Amino acid sequence: MLGDIGKLFSRPVFLFLLLLQFVVALALAGYVYYGNSSAECVRCHSDREKMEKLGYPYLFMTAEQVEKETKHRGVACHECHFGDGRAKRAEEAHQGMLKAVYLGHNAEILNRKDEVESALVPTGDDALRSMLPKEVDEDGDYMEDSWVRNVLYHDRNLEALGYDPDLGKKACGQRACHPREVEQFSRTIMGSNFRQRTMRTWLEPYGPQNCGPSFADTPAARKAVGNRFDFRNQKAILEELNAPFSEAQAVAKQKYCNVCHAGCLDCHFAPFKGEGAHLFGKKPPAESCSGGGRGSSMCHSGSMERRRGDSYLGGDFSAPPGMEPDVHVKKKIVCVDCHLTGPGGMGDIQRRATCGDCHLEAERSHAESLHRKVTCEACHVEKVSGYQMTYWGPGEVAGEPNPFKKYSLYLGTFEPPLLMKDQQGVWIPVKIWPHSLGNFDGEVPGSDEVRFRWPDGETRDAYVMLGTFDGLPGNNRQLAWLEIEQVAHPFSKSRTCESCHGPLQVARSAWTFVEEEAEEFSGSYRIEAGREGLHLVDLESEEIRLASESARLVDFAPWLFLGDIWKTGADFSIPGKNFEEEKRRYDTAVSELERVKGRMNEKQWNRRRSVMVHNPEMGLLELNEPSTIELRIRNER
Repeated sequence: MLGDIGKLFSRPVFLFLLLLQFVVALALAGYVYYGNSSAECVRCHSDREKMEKLGYPYLFMTAEQVEKETKHRGVACHECHFGDGRAKRAEEAHQGMLKAVYLGHNAEILNRKDEVESALVPTGDDALRSMLPKEVDEDGDYMEDSWVRNVLYHDRNLEALGYDPDLGKKACGQRACHPREVEQFSRTIMGSNFRQRTMRTWLEPYGPQNCGPSFADTPAARKAVGNRFDFRNQKAILEELNAPFSEAQAVAKQKYCNVCHAGCLDCHFAPFKGEGAHLFGKKPPAESCSGGGRGSSMCHSGSMERRRGDSYLGGDFSAPPGMEPDVHVKKKIVCVDCHLTGPGGMGDIQRRATCGDCHLEAERSHAESLHRKVTCEACHVEKVSGYQMTYWGPGEVAGEPNPFKKYSLYLGTFEPPLLMKDQQGVWIPVKIWPHSLGNFDGEVPGSDEVRFRWPDGETRDAYVMLGTFDGLPGNNRQLAWLEIEQVAHPFSKSRTCESCHGPLQVARSAWTFVEEEAEEFSGSYRIEAGREGLHLVDLESEEIRLASESARLVDFAPWLFLGDIWKTGADFSIPGKNFEEEKRRYDTAVSELERVKGRMNEKQWNRRRSVMVHNPEMGLLELNEPSTIELRIRNER
C-alpha cells in the first residue's frame, strides 16, 4: 500500500498537479492581498505636488500621518472609506467611497468638490461652528456665517441622513475591528433613537413635545434603523390635522430630525480638536457630545443647549451664546466621566449621574438631611437658556411649504428654574415654557394634571395639556401645552434659600426672536407658581416688524392672539413652614464653623464646610463631638 502511494508521488503528472495547485493558491492569496491594498490611495494623496496641481492641496496626507491620527495601526484607507484602493483613476477609486457629508440649509447634500475648498479641520473663533467651511474677509478673518448647515460623518445614510447601521457594520463593525461594540450601540437608546421614535403623533402615545412626533421614521424598536423612511406615522398625523401633509413634507421634516441623532463617528471622530483631519479618540470629549463644532441641532447642541437650555460647555455652545460653563468644565471633567456606560455596553450612556463618587462628604451628609429628597441640581443650577417659546405653524421646510415649521428661536434665559416633584417624589429643577401647534383638527380638553411622558421614570420630562383654542386669524385650531423639562446644568454655587422658600416660586424669562420671518425683536414673561397653580404672566415684546409681505404673525407668534391661556391649577408649592427657624439654624452652624476655621488646613475646612452646608445638625455634631471622621482629619495633619 505504501509502495503504491510512493509510486504515485513519483509520477511527473502528479507532481505537476501539486505544483499547479500551489501556484494557484499563491496567486489567489496574492490577488486577495493586492485587492486588499490601498496603495493607489497612498500614492496619490501623499504626492503634495499632484494634489496641488489637481486643485486639492488640503487633501494631501501621508500614510504615517493618518496612522498617527487615527491610532489604527495597519488599517488601510479602503477598509474605513471603502472605494477601490488599487484603482489608478479617481472616478474608479472613489466609487462607493464613504466621505463627510456637507448639508446646505435646505438639507440638500452639497458637492464637496464644488462647494468646499478646505480640509475637515476647525476654522474661526466660533466653537459651535468651527467645522463648517467659511469665507475669508478682506483682512483674512473667517466670516461667521456659512453656506453649510451641518457636517455629517461617514456612517450616515445619504437619503435619510440618519446613522446607517449597515454602514456601521461594514466599516467600524468589521470582524477584525469593533463588531461587538457596533452591535451593542445599535441596540441602545441612543443608537436606536428609541425615545423619539416612540412619538407617533402629536398626541400618541405620550402627548405633544418640543421636538414633535417622528414624522416619517420607522416604528420604535430597540434596534437602529436610520437608513429608510416609513409613512405610517405620517398617515396618523394627517388624521389629526385640518391641513395637507404629504409624504414628501414628512420626509423633509424627518431628515432634519435624523441629522441630530448620533452614530459611531459622532462620538469618536474628533477633528475639531485641530490635531488632524483623521483624529480619533476612545473617550469622547464634551465637545463631541455637543456636536463637535458642526453647527447647532447636532447631538446635544440641539436637545440640551436649546431645548432644555441646560448648557454644560456654555460659551459658543449655549443659546444665546455667552452662558457661563458648568463648574465641572473648569476641572476638565467630560460628560462620560459622570454619565457612565450602562449594562448595554457601547453607547448605553446613563441619563442619571451620581455626585457621590467625587463629593463624598456632601453625599453622605445630604442623604440624612432635611433636603434628602432634593436633587443636587435643584440647588446648584441657577439659570438656564435656550428656547423660551415654541410654536409650530405653516412655513418653509427644506425650501418647500410645510405645515410644520418649528418657530423656536425665541432664544433667551430662564431663571431660576422652578422646582417640582418627579415620579418618585424627588424635587427636581425644571424649565417650563409655552407651546402650540396650528391647524389641529378636533377638540382636546385642557387639564391641570402634570403628565410625565414616561411614568416609570425613564425620563423626567412632562407637560400640562392646555387644550385646543379657536378664534385666531388663521391656523385654527391651536393645540396648546406647557412643556416641562428637567434641567441638570450648568452647576454653579447654590442658589439662595429664599429663591425657593418664598410665598411663590417666580421665574423670569427674557428672550430675542431671531427667525427670518421678522426683524429681531425682544420680549419677556414671568412665571409664578405655588399652591394655587402656575401662571405665565406679563408676556410682552417690542414692536414686531415683518420681514416680508408673505410673513404672518399667526404663524410664528400665535401667542399674540391666544391671550391668557398659559396657566394650570397644579400644585407647585414647596414645603417650608419652619423655614425661618431652619434658616437660623443653618446660619448659626456656618458661623460656628467660621469661628474655628483657623484650626484647619484648606482640605479639612472644605470637608467640614461641605457637611455643614448640606446638614447643619450633622456638621455641628461632628464639630463639637470628635468622631472617627475627626480622628481621620487629625491624622491627616
